[in-house]
Amino acid sequence: MTATVLQALESKDRHLFTVHENTPIRDIARLMTQNRIGAVPVLDEHARLAGLVSERDLVAALAGHGMDVAHLTAHEIMARNMPTTTLDEEILKVGRKMTDYRSRHLPIVDNDAVIGIVSIGDIVKFRVDEAERLASAMQDYVWRSDHASVGR
Repeated sequence: MTATVLQALESKDRHLFTVHENTPIRDIARLMTQNRIGAVPVLDEHARLAGLVSERDLVAALAGHGMDVAHLTAHEIMARNMPTTTLDEEILKVGRKMTDYRSRHLPIVDNDAVIGIVSIGDIVKFRVDEAERLASAMQDYVWRSDHASVGR
């Protein structure tokens, strides 16, 4: 069994920032900049996931609208129908989903409520940490057992 989204996020601050569909793009950019986040889920009037605004969406809006971008809202620039994940989904499947959909962020949904967001950076960090732990454990095993052919 591989690790899950929950395991990958255990050491991460899981404060969730969200915006509503009518939030102005300048407020979204400010929120993302101040909190050093790359995407923010957009909620509809029932607090359900309506879309996602990422850095890529902000750049595309600027490229398409120039200085008029300041008058746009989340509803006008957000990605819709994006994939989501759950806390118990395996991170390898989440990584594949991100690759297939060319998305660096996936909202985490539980019972129709957005409860978090996982980024490709979260997955990479977890996998690197996991590889380092495994390498260290293997090295300890070899050096501390009778399996070592050469002493230290």
